[in-house]
Amino acid sequence: MRALLPCTSATAFLLIVCDAWSGRYHSPESPRVSLSTLASLSHSNLASSDASFNRRKLFNKLITIGTIAMSSPVQSAMAAEDLVGAIPFKEFSDSLFTIRLPKNYFAIRRTAKGDLPDSSTGKGRRGATIFTGGDMQKAELIAIERYPVRLLLEDNGIEANGKLDTFPDLGEPQAVANLISLYREKDRSGGGSKTILVPDSLMVTADGKDLTFQLKTDIDVQKPELLLEQYGVSRLIRVTVAKATLRANDGNLLIAFGSALETDYNGPDGQAIQATINSFQATDQSAAIAK
Repeated sequence: MRALLPCTSATAFLLIVCDAWSGRYHSPESPRVSLSTLASLSHSNLASSDASFNRRKLFNKLITIGTIAMSSPVQSAMAAEDLVGAIPFKEFSDSLFTIRLPKNYFAIRRTAKGDLPDSSTGKGRRGATIFTGGDMQKAELIAIERYPVRLLLEDNGIEANGKLDTFPDLGEPQAVANLISLYREKDRSGGGSKTILVPDSLMVTADGKDLTFQLKTDIDVQKPELLLEQYGVSRLIRVTVAKATLRANDGNLLIAFGSALETDYNGPDGQAIQATINSFQATDQSAAIAK
């Protein structure tokens, strides 16, 4: 049975964001509403059973999947970094990564047995997620995932052979970004995905170790007329910015995701999220492996 809450204006807004990557939004109609949530993100399974279906062929197909021909660039790193001095940030440091978050964000590092992803399967009780942070009242969420690079390929029927040290080794940036999105959404419930990759948001560093991109999700709203009446909008869009890195040098991929509703992302909150994702750094594990 789903839990119910009195439908105050604050509660109604929270229903939009409790779990930003699963479920659906239900427009409030009565004094009581269910804790159903929004932003279902699930792509169709692109795995191929054909052993001859090589990595390059699949990447060429994936380039056209989930992309849109529109101009919607990620907010500039300069604007995001300028904001750091305007609002208080805090630094979270770990043996695997460091990240700087707005001071008011909660931060949870998963350390309990079973919470951390298995070294071979990349799965734990919470999928591949090892860190969660954000501001639930504003629907702003930060998540960090970690799993072996080979799983990103093998889960989609691609042979994980050869050099996999940089993103160009894996394939075209658009294809790799789509695979990361697919992998992330695989364990999430809901119907067909309405998530798209913003093509001109893609950036790969000169050394090929970092990949950044942006996703947009058109959230399923059951009663848009009620949403329009109460919030002045007839559709909800969730913006997600991501930074994937191979700088751990231990065979694992680490990705930081930051997301918010588009109405918030287009303001100072979006710049704060971008600054948070820009600050994310993986810790080099090669020395520990050598011991």
